[in-house]
Amino acid sequence: MTEKSSQAIKEFLGEAEEILENLSADLMELGETMETGDANPDLLNSIFRGAHSLKGLSGMFGFVDIADLSHQLESVLDGLRLGKVNLDRVLIDTLFEALEILGRLVHGKGESSDYTIDVSPVVKNLEDMLKGKADQGRDDPFADLDIDRSVLDVLTEYEEHRLLENLKKGRSLYRVVASFQLATFDTDLAEVTELLKKDGEVISTLPSSDNCSEDAIAFQILVGSALGFEEIGALVARENLRVEKIGHKGKKPQAAAPAVPASRSTEQPAGKTGDATASMRSISRMVRVDIDKLDVLMNIVGELVIAKGTIGELSERLKHEGHTLGGELVKATRILERRLAELQKGVMEVRMVPISQLFDKMARVVRRMAGEVGKKISLEIRGAETELDKLITEDLSDPLLHIIRNAIDHGIEPPDIRLAAGKPEIGRIGLYAMQKGNHVVIEIHDDGRGIDGEKVRRKAIDRGLIDENAELSQEEIFELIFLPGFSTADKVSELSGRGVGMDVVKNNISALSGMVEISSRLGEGTTMVITLPITLAIIKALIIRVRDKEFAIPITSVMETLMIERPAVRTIEGREVIELRQSTLPLLRLSHLFNYPPVVDEGQNPFFVVVVGMAEKRLGLVVDELLGQQDVVIKPLGNVLSFVRGFAGAAELGNRKTILVLDVGSLMSESIRGEMSLNV
Repeated sequence: MTEKSSQAIKEFLGEAEEILENLSADLMELGETMETGDANPDLLNSIFRGAHSLKGLSGMFGFVDIADLSHQLESVLDGLRLGKVNLDRVLIDTLFEALEILGRLVHGKGESSDYTIDVSPVVKNLEDMLKGKADQGRDDPFADLDIDRSVLDVLTEYEEHRLLENLKKGRSLYRVVASFQLATFDTDLAEVTELLKKDGEVISTLPSSDNCSEDAIAFQILVGSALGFEEIGALVARENLRVEKIGHKGKKPQAAAPAVPASRSTEQPAGKTGDATASMRSISRMVRVDIDKLDVLMNIVGELVIAKGTIGELSERLKHEGHTLGGELVKATRILERRLAELQKGVMEVRMVPISQLFDKMARVVRRMAGEVGKKISLEIRGAETELDKLITEDLSDPLLHIIRNAIDHGIEPPDIRLAAGKPEIGRIGLYAMQKGNHVVIEIHDDGRGIDGEKVRRKAIDRGLIDENAELSQEEIFELIFLPGFSTADKVSELSGRGVGMDVVKNNISALSGMVEISSRLGEGTTMVITLPITLAIIKALIIRVRDKEFAIPITSVMETLMIERPAVRTIEGREVIELRQSTLPLLRLSHLFNYPPVVDEGQNPFFVVVVGMAEKRLGLVVDELLGQQDVVIKPLGNVLSFVRGFAGAAELGNRKTILVLDVGSLMSESIRGEMSLNV
């Protein structure tokens, strides 16, 4: 693949993914109106335009499979718009199936432009939907309507359908005739149209010969509304506008609406100067940016941060050594630091995306999978506007998907069991996001059967993971679920099993420097809480020393630092703890964790404790020295060292020394089980 074609495909992917995301959200909304059958025409048109855009885009790039499926999808959606296809569950399911295949195709093109899958089954399903709705050959449905035949003759098929739909709903039909000045007719017409849409549907807008002057242009607007004649007249009251009610033949039509005060229509709307060039500009102010380009920018900023640290260190040294330029250099460094912080913040903000992009995908998953297992489940989403680093959002997708699948498959009970248990027939899954400081907390609730702690304990004993007499808290029992290969399911489910366990979920979240916690009540439901940093790019870190080696701890996880006298340390069940403000804080000696050889006076002198916390958990890390705070750029350890636990990556300090960055979430989880031992 040439560089040019690769760039072209990247552009295709960016635009296609955006279209699919919008289509997914619109289809979800359409599905919610399925019960009433009262689909919003604007929503239908939006979905239709999305399919049409995808067809054109894929055709332009030569992706025939996507274009063929999009074309058939567009045809069915057009049939839906025209009332030739019924809005029902079968249709919604088929549309979602087509959308999922389109998503797989688009994703596959990102891996290889030759990627394809057989789209013929879903294309055939879509074709069958259209064939099943042959023209019913009905009589003229507007024959009894007292409306000018010249108007009916120019209506499009879609407008005729919308006119018929309004009649079926028992709405009144109105003909609004309005004359506007040539200089402002576009904005004036848009204003009237928006007013009418508030309480009705604008079926068609046609030119009219009812001009009031030579420098004016007239339109007749066909409207369907539940409002009465007087109410519609009051809604759009303005000069040179009248409303006529369209009745049935043989009945006397209502009189025209009285003219309204001229003051309202002659006022020039603020800011609407009639600038013709304004309408030629794009409405959107957004620019789509390749994430790789942002990574390049972030790396440059990271190098500047390191360089700034070096310059700052040299400046301070010069100043203390009495060089005359030392003080000036320190001042210049501080200015550089402020500007660099602004640049860093700006680049970081560009990388942030609302988590709604991820939640919308989960909504589609819940809907589809609930149908597959014959359950009724509603999804409640809150905090979708919460922003997270784009790369974290991407990597969070698989763990979140697995948790949702578990909730659907193992958590929510079938409808008959829920009813027998006195629960609502429809199960509920809550997906909530919120920002807490420099972290984002994502909660996944379900009101299902909950986790049987005793069953988990028995499974762990059977597998030899814990001793039969071991006394574990409820929290420690739930932690067992994250052990490799552990499962409480009596049989492997094709839905949630798939060879992936909760240990993989936890490892994936740990790789993002996050942590996951479980709480559950038998018969009432389960809650999974994922805590993640907002970004992994550039962070402020506390540099500490253990023996002769330095490490970095993300400052976002540091609650406080303490100096502890040895007598303050107690031992509970073989673990060192201290009392900190009426609570017990477990300690973790990093020198023990890293298997450093003991020193003679270890534990006899006062020592430093770095209190780290994530979510509701706290842990005291025992270190030898606190060296200060510094901005660092975290680099991944790479695939070769991917098995190493307890480290989020490596970082380069200004003195060109490379140090390891501690993964606080992983350390806290592993230390609770007391299983961790690292060689550094």
